[in-house]
Amino acid sequence: MMTTTTRTIAKFALIMAIIPAAQACGTTRTVAAGAVAAGAAVAENQNATATINAPISEVDRRARAVLSSMGMTVTGADFDNEARQREYDARSGDNVAHIKLEAEGSSTEVSVSYRTGSVNYSESRARDILSRIQSQR
Repeated sequence: MMTTTTRTIAKFALIMAIIPAAQACGTTRTVAAGAVAAGAAVAENQNATATINAPISEVDRRARAVLSSMGMTVTGADFDNEARQREYDARSGDNVAHIKLEAEGSSTEVSVSYRTGSVNYSESRARDILSRIQSQR
Protein backbone atom coordinates (compact mmCIF):
# COMPACT_ATOMS: atom_id res chain seq x y z
CA MET A 1 0.00 0.00 0.00
CA MET A 2 1.34 3.45 -0.98
CA THR A 3 1.83 6.13 1.62
CA THR A 4 0.57 9.67 1.03
CA THR A 5 4.12 10.86 0.33
CA THR A 6 4.72 8.06 -2.18
CA ARG A 7 1.43 8.84 -3.96
CA THR A 8 2.29 12.55 -4.10
CA ILE A 9 5.73 11.79 -5.56
CA ALA A 10 4.18 9.39 -8.08
CA LYS A 11 1.61 12.02 -9.15
CA PHE A 12 4.32 14.64 -9.51
CA ALA A 13 6.51 12.30 -11.59
CA LEU A 14 3.57 11.49 -13.86
CA ILE A 15 2.74 15.18 -14.31
CA MET A 16 6.37 16.04 -15.09
CA ALA A 17 6.44 13.27 -17.70
CA ILE A 18 3.22 14.44 -19.39
CA ILE A 19 3.81 18.22 -19.46
CA PRO A 20 6.48 18.32 -22.24
CA ALA A 21 4.24 16.29 -24.56
CA ALA A 22 1.24 18.44 -23.66
CA GLN A 23 3.18 21.62 -24.35
CA ALA A 24 4.15 20.30 -27.76
CA CYS A 25 0.46 19.72 -28.46
CA GLY A 26 -0.59 23.09 -27.03
CA THR A 27 -2.63 21.60 -24.18
CA THR A 28 -0.71 22.79 -21.12
CA ARG A 29 -3.81 24.29 -19.48
CA THR A 30 -5.67 21.01 -19.80
CA VAL A 31 -2.81 19.11 -18.18
CA ALA A 32 -2.43 21.76 -15.46
CA ALA A 33 -6.17 21.58 -14.70
CA GLY A 34 -5.98 17.79 -14.53
CA ALA A 35 -2.94 17.98 -12.29
CA VAL A 36 -4.72 20.32 -9.89
CA ALA A 37 -7.73 17.99 -9.88
CA ALA A 38 -5.33 15.13 -9.06
CA GLY A 39 -4.12 17.03 -6.00
CA ALA A 40 -0.91 18.57 -7.34
CA ALA A 41 -0.21 22.21 -8.12
CA VAL A 42 1.60 22.93 -11.38
CA ALA A 43 3.08 26.26 -12.42
CA GLU A 44 2.09 27.05 -15.97
CA ASN A 45 5.34 28.18 -17.60
CA GLN A 46 6.23 30.51 -14.69
CA ASN A 47 3.08 32.60 -15.34
CA ALA A 48 0.68 33.99 -12.79
CA THR A 49 -2.86 34.06 -14.19
CA ALA A 50 -6.23 35.33 -13.06
CA THR A 51 -9.54 36.53 -14.39
CA ILE A 52 -10.40 40.09 -13.43
CA ASN A 53 -14.02 41.20 -13.55
CA ALA A 54 -13.37 44.35 -15.61
CA PRO A 55 -13.19 45.18 -19.33
CA ILE A 56 -9.85 44.82 -21.09
CA SER A 57 -9.39 48.59 -21.42
CA GLU A 58 -9.67 49.00 -17.63
CA VAL A 59 -7.30 46.11 -16.88
CA ASP A 60 -4.85 47.48 -19.47
CA ARG A 61 -4.89 50.87 -17.72
CA ARG A 62 -4.31 49.19 -14.35
CA ALA A 63 -1.45 47.06 -15.65
CA ARG A 64 0.33 50.03 -17.21
CA ALA A 65 -0.09 52.05 -13.98
CA VAL A 66 1.41 49.19 -11.92
CA LEU A 67 4.35 48.79 -14.29
CA SER A 68 4.96 52.55 -14.27
CA SER A 69 4.87 52.65 -10.45
CA MET A 70 7.53 49.92 -10.47
CA GLY A 71 9.77 52.02 -12.74
CA MET A 72 9.20 49.74 -15.73
CA THR A 73 8.79 51.10 -19.26
CA VAL A 74 6.58 49.39 -21.86
CA THR A 75 8.95 48.47 -24.70
CA GLY A 76 6.79 46.48 -27.08
CA ALA A 77 3.07 45.99 -27.58
CA ASP A 78 0.87 43.83 -29.76
CA PHE A 79 -2.90 44.21 -30.17
CA ASP A 80 -4.78 41.41 -31.93
CA ASN A 81 -8.34 40.42 -32.70
CA GLU A 82 -9.87 43.92 -32.66
CA ALA A 83 -8.02 44.76 -29.41
CA ARG A 84 -9.60 41.78 -27.59
CA GLN A 85 -6.07 40.54 -26.95
CA ARG A 86 -3.22 42.76 -25.78
CA GLU A 87 0.31 41.70 -25.05
CA TYR A 88 3.36 43.70 -24.06
CA ASP A 89 6.74 43.69 -22.35
CA ALA A 90 7.94 46.22 -19.82
CA ARG A 91 11.57 46.62 -18.80
CA SER A 92 13.71 48.09 -16.10
CA GLY A 93 17.39 47.23 -16.61
CA ASP A 94 17.53 43.50 -17.31
CA ASN A 95 14.17 42.85 -15.56
CA VAL A 96 11.32 42.08 -17.94
CA ALA A 97 7.62 41.73 -17.17
CA HIS A 98 5.44 40.20 -19.87
CA ILE A 99 1.70 40.93 -19.65
CA LYS A 100 -0.98 39.23 -21.74
CA LEU A 101 -4.61 40.34 -21.57
CA GLU A 102 -7.52 38.59 -23.25
CA ALA A 103 -11.12 39.84 -23.15
CA GLU A 104 -13.65 37.21 -22.09
CA GLY A 105 -17.07 38.84 -22.15
CA SER A 106 -17.09 41.53 -19.47
CA SER A 107 -14.01 40.03 -17.77
CA THR A 108 -10.33 39.91 -18.71
CA GLU A 109 -7.95 36.97 -18.45
CA VAL A 110 -4.54 38.23 -17.28
CA SER A 111 -1.24 36.36 -17.54
CA VAL A 112 1.99 37.77 -16.11
CA SER A 113 5.55 36.46 -16.29
CA TYR A 114 8.66 38.10 -14.89
CA ARG A 115 12.30 37.40 -15.53
CA THR A 116 15.72 38.79 -14.78
CA GLY A 117 18.20 38.28 -17.59
CA SER A 118 17.27 35.82 -20.29
CA VAL A 119 16.31 32.74 -18.27
CA ASN A 120 15.79 33.56 -14.58
CA TYR A 121 12.00 33.51 -14.19
CA SER A 122 10.35 34.50 -10.91
CA GLU A 123 6.86 33.14 -10.39
CA SER A 124 6.60 34.98 -7.04
CA ARG A 125 7.41 38.32 -8.71
CA ALA A 126 4.83 37.56 -11.43
CA ARG A 127 2.22 36.84 -8.73
CA ASP A 128 3.14 40.13 -7.01
CA ILE A 129 2.59 42.12 -10.21
CA LEU A 130 -0.71 40.31 -10.85
CA SER A 131 -1.85 41.08 -7.31
CA ARG A 132 -1.03 44.75 -7.82
CA ILE A 133 -3.02 44.79 -11.07
CA GLN A 134 -6.00 43.20 -9.29
CA SER A 135 -5.96 45.75 -6.48
CA GLN A 136 -5.13 48.81 -8.63
CA ARG A 137 -8.01 51.31 -8.94
